[in-house]
Amino acid sequence: MSHRLLYGPAGLLLLSSLSALAQTPPHVHGTDADAGVPAHQAHPVDPAALHPTGKSITLALPNGGSALAYVARPKQAPQGAVLVLHEWWGLNDHVKGQADALAGQGYLVLAVDLYQGKVATTADEAGKLMQGLDAAHAAAAEKAGVAWLKENGHGKKIATLGWCAGGGQSLLASLGSPGDVAATIIYYGMPVLDVAQLKTLRGPVLGIWAKKDGWITPDKVEAFDRALTEAGVKHSFHSFDADHAFANPTGGRYNPSAAAEANAIARKFLADTLKG
Repeated sequence: MSHRLLYGPAGLLLLSSLSALAQTPPHVHGTDADAGVPAHQAHPVDPAALHPTGKSITLALPNGGSALAYVARPKQAPQGAVLVLHEWWGLNDHVKGQADALAGQGYLVLAVDLYQGKVATTADEAGKLMQGLDAAHAAAAEKAGVAWLKENGHGKKIATLGWCAGGGQSLLASLGSPGDVAATIIYYGMPVLDVAQLKTLRGPVLGIWAKKDGWITPDKVEAFDRALTEAGVKHSFHSFDADHAFANPTGGRYNPSAAAEANAIARKFLADTLKG
């Protein structure tokens, strides 16, 4: 069962309380570079992943470089568009499968590859890839991804969505293209606490959190809440009695009931913000 925090520019309704935390430096690009991920959350990825049905493409970047991405298209005309940001493992078949599932809900989906083709299968490999992330390349890839969705999405609204490290990147992608992003979904990702940056967001934020998370801890969630409230950004937070990465069925911290509830909340949020 989740505990919700619902906030808007005019005020807030507090349904559960969390402790305070000093602000995380806003320059950290979606990761906690100092603390890393707690050992009890380090687990390999289950190799029995989904089988993608979409298509891989290459995005041209403004600096002349390129980025890999995965496209999943709905059967009918899209009712919205979603930029997907992968976990610390990379753009693996599980994330591609999630993109396919979103396409099945009626969205044009683009999952960008922030690791330039590299995919981890162990926590040690994933940690090294995350710590070695090229922040400039990631920002350019995210911006190019939003532009691609804008060009190919028939004028439909765009949301960003990511898990774990990708949850932080989801927020950064929205901050990188605020005029083109209508909504942001963060599954237990590192928040940005700079109020001036957050004020540039044009749409609501959905936060999915884990109360047992040793990385994105409840006090970090509370600090993010305060920053969004001060910035006047409408947001809805849902905290579950689960651990970090609880929504990933291929990982060692999967919590089926919490994942089902969180995913249902995310589906409704997307429908309300993109299809409405």
